[in-house]
Amino acid sequence: MQIDQTYLLDTLKKAIQINSVVPHEEALAAFFADGIRTLGIEPEWHVVAPGRPNVYALADLGPADDLLLLTGHLDTVGVAANWATNPFKAVERDGKLYGLGSFDMKSGLVCAFATFKALVEDSALHSKLGKIAFAATVDEEALGLGAKALLKTVYGKSAGIFLTEPFGGRNISAAVPLGLTGKVLYKLTVTGKMAHGFYPQRGRNAVEAASKIVAALDQLPLHPHPTYGRGNYSTLKMTGGYKEYAIVVPEQCEVIITRLMVPGESRELLIADMRRLIDSLKLDCTVTIETPAPFYEPYLIETDSRLANSFRHAYQATLGTQPQFDFLTGITDANIYVAEGNIPTITYGPSGQGAHECNEYVEIDSLAPVAQIIADSCINYFHPKRL
Repeated sequence: MQIDQTYLLDTLKKAIQINSVVPHEEALAAFFADGIRTLGIEPEWHVVAPGRPNVYALADLGPADDLLLLTGHLDTVGVAANWATNPFKAVERDGKLYGLGSFDMKSGLVCAFATFKALVEDSALHSKLGKIAFAATVDEEALGLGAKALLKTVYGKSAGIFLTEPFGGRNISAAVPLGLTGKVLYKLTVTGKMAHGFYPQRGRNAVEAASKIVAALDQLPLHPHPTYGRGNYSTLKMTGGYKEYAIVVPEQCEVIITRLMVPGESRELLIADMRRLIDSLKLDCTVTIETPAPFYEPYLIETDSRLANSFRHAYQATLGTQPQFDFLTGITDANIYVAEGNIPTITYGPSGQGAHECNEYVEIDSLAPVAQIIADSCINYFHPKRL
């Protein structure tokens, strides 16, 4: 079975022209729904939030009970400054296709759909596999609402998932994730006492107290994992003081800090770490600690599972080498599928550069091999004697 390379490239160019900046995914969802209908399958339209649908398709290709899901997300981040081309026009140049989402991850999503299409249209495979599904989800770049909603459907009972995020190719994330970091978001609310700014001794300055916390973050204990190493942290936002100019000691300040987690760390442990740090500073203000969404658990996968072995052999057959598995820093919907859904997930997609940057591109010659490997992985899964 061969992947139609012309279809892959043409479909990706059309997808790039559709604005799906989060939270405006509906038009691109409709595009894939139309593609599903051309296969003689009626798509499932799962509204996760107003104007924000997941789109699913299911094909029963054989007697096996297991369901394999091919998936990716519809949304992109917003447009960065200094694009050399129109980010909503696919521009082909020197073997690269430029456009917003070309790398992260419209190319991967198109590869997943092209794989689904090829498996459905290959009549020689019918009655020889099992259930194959395709899902295009919303909100990965924000809170993961689409993936969480998917887990509550029949697709949340998948035996395995191929998530075509851009890992494993010739790019900064050249390894296939053996696991990914998790994330907790600290929201610190520091409360002091207002006073006249000329007499600061009469008040308790919440901004100054918050600044002391931020300055002491290097004292946070980043717990080591034997193979993963340590997580990290970054202060994202600090808000306090007057809204209209006034000479007052600020009585409240809010600090937002993101912290990446490694396996073995938990939300409760990280809250306790922050509380101990704050208490050690002996501030004259009170501090509350919240951990709002998004929160993601870290995860690890098994590389000797049926799914991983099916992928490994398909990768070897197409590229002539074994995939490189490694522990990586990042967050994808795989954190939801593996850590929350307990579904084995292989994350692998096209090569390129520039995720969340201007002049983002995907390498055109990486598209067909990704789709071919995922297709062969599905066939291998249902025919383990091929391995």
